[in-house]
Amino acid sequence: MALPDTDVIIFYDIPGTVPGSAWSPNTWKTRFALNYKGLPYRTEWVEYPDIATVLPSLGVEPSTDSTPYTLPAIYDPRTRKTIMDSNKISLYLDETYPDTPVLLSAETRVFQTAFEHAFRSTLHSKLMPLIMYRIAATALNPPSSKYFFETREKALGVKLEELSPPGSAKRTELWVEAEKGFTIAASWFEAAGDGRLLLSGDGKVTHADTYVAGCLIFVRLICGPESEDWKRVEGLNGGFWKRYLAAFEKWADTSR
Repeated sequence: MALPDTDVIIFYDIPGTVPGSAWSPNTWKTRFALNYKGLPYRTEWVEYPDIATVLPSLGVEPSTDSTPYTLPAIYDPRTRKTIMDSNKISLYLDETYPDTPVLLSAETRVFQTAFEHAFRSTLHSKLMPLIMYRIAATALNPPSSKYFFETREKALGVKLEELSPPGSAKRTELWVEAEKGFTIAASWFEAAGDGRLLLSGDGKVTHADTYVAGCLIFVRLICGPESEDWKRVEGLNGGFWKRYLAAFEKWADTSR
């Protein structure tokens, strides 16, 4: 196993055709985390079909999930460790770099895990049928596009373009469900009664916040900032989601 020759953290991400190349909601969680913590790093882009080759070559242990190797992942020359999975990466960065802002404090880990599960089932899963075809058809480079089409259509048992055809009643129904999800998720923040934007209420970013922001920037990038779909999201819940993502713009750097 030949580890990278580097003096900064290497962040492994999936390239796309969107501005800045970064598009995946999962890898955005780690990009936000690295930028928020102010840690030096550089991105190494890995196309979908190459992930299962690159990560084992770095000594990454496969997960027990249906897809054993996924991104994001990082390699840290300070410890010579490679970490896969955004949650594990945030925890690793907190422990290895204690002088940086904490994302997954011990007292909030249970809450954050539960929040992520709820957000995924309430909203993220509702958005994917609306966006999945666009990812494969317009947001990925040819090798990843082919891989995405083949693996997702096999898993779902349907052509991606049939999930929510433009102008169809099916797409309208899916948007109704997605809007319900946005409203339910917004109500969780409203329940605090203090007008908070981030989960903590004190302006400090948590790992769960990076998940929400990653999902939002993903929708904006895939649909387009001037698209009807993104304008729809921006206008929901009194502009809450527009303000939420705006709070993360300072950590949305893709230049490294």
